[in-house]
Amino acid sequence: MNISKYIYIFIVLLMPLCAHSSTISKVTYAAWEKADVDLLYVLPSKINSQTKILFVIHGASRDANRYLSMWLKEAKDKNVILVAPHFKKEDHPYYSTLGMATHNGKLINNENIWLDDSLERFFTFFKGRYKLSSDQYLIYGFSGGSQFVHRYLMYGSDRGIQKAAIGSAGWYTFIEDSPFPYGIRNKPLEPGRIEWLMSKEVLFLLGDEDNNPNHSSLNKSSGSMKQGLHRYQRGIRYFDHLIRIGNEFQIPLRWRYSVIRGVDHDTKKMTQPAIKFLLKDLEYID
Repeated sequence: MNISKYIYIFIVLLMPLCAHSSTISKVTYAAWEKADVDLLYVLPSKINSQTKILFVIHGASRDANRYLSMWLKEAKDKNVILVAPHFKKEDHPYYSTLGMATHNGKLINNENIWLDDSLERFFTFFKGRYKLSSDQYLIYGFSGGSQFVHRYLMYGSDRGIQKAAIGSAGWYTFIEDSPFPYGIRNKPLEPGRIEWLMSKEVLFLLGDEDNNPNHSSLNKSSGSMKQGLHRYQRGIRYFDHLIRIGNEFQIPLRWRYSVIRGVDHDTKKMTQPAIKFLLKDLEYID
């Protein structure tokens, strides 16, 4: 690691946004041995100890700025800090599997590059910087971001997720006896993890026209093809799987299932219900 990273851990750049009065700022997180991650964020007009943090996880386009911009209008009067990590492709090519496996299912055994502690670290930074009191955060992921979020619910080093919304993942890690990243055979969950993730308030979103088996970004590895021909089919099978797990282990599933009619793999249209879900209970800024 360059010595300057120890001296200047965080580099802040301000970028005004034309469409709204909000300002998207950027801080480079370098306080670890992994590759740097740029954190784009927007602050509310006032911050107090009750201010919440909401992470927005990008998809395969890795356009964190665009993903964050979709939240600005509805969040501008809410007491929330919006944070969108940018996992650059050259630094974190397999962010959607938390860096624990390739998209073709090959395990990555170098734990030093895993992202299973990423949100915990980012959250701790913002919590300390703005003297926040909450120990929990909100999170949204679309497409590749949805893959990241559901795997973080399973393998994240912290259990700080309060509410989550995930939409249109290309494939999933099932709680079944098949090899990771398609199952958990060789990466078992820690005790109590299944109960915890199924108890979370999660909005599970699918577009009923996200059914193109030839979509350019769809994972077509043998393991993912066993989950279904396209995103819509895979999503249905994954949610049905969670219901079966709940019945088998007698664990209540508190996830909410919502199909958005007439929508394909459309980031903006799939994000709108997530915005309403995650922002609805947050306090307004006076």
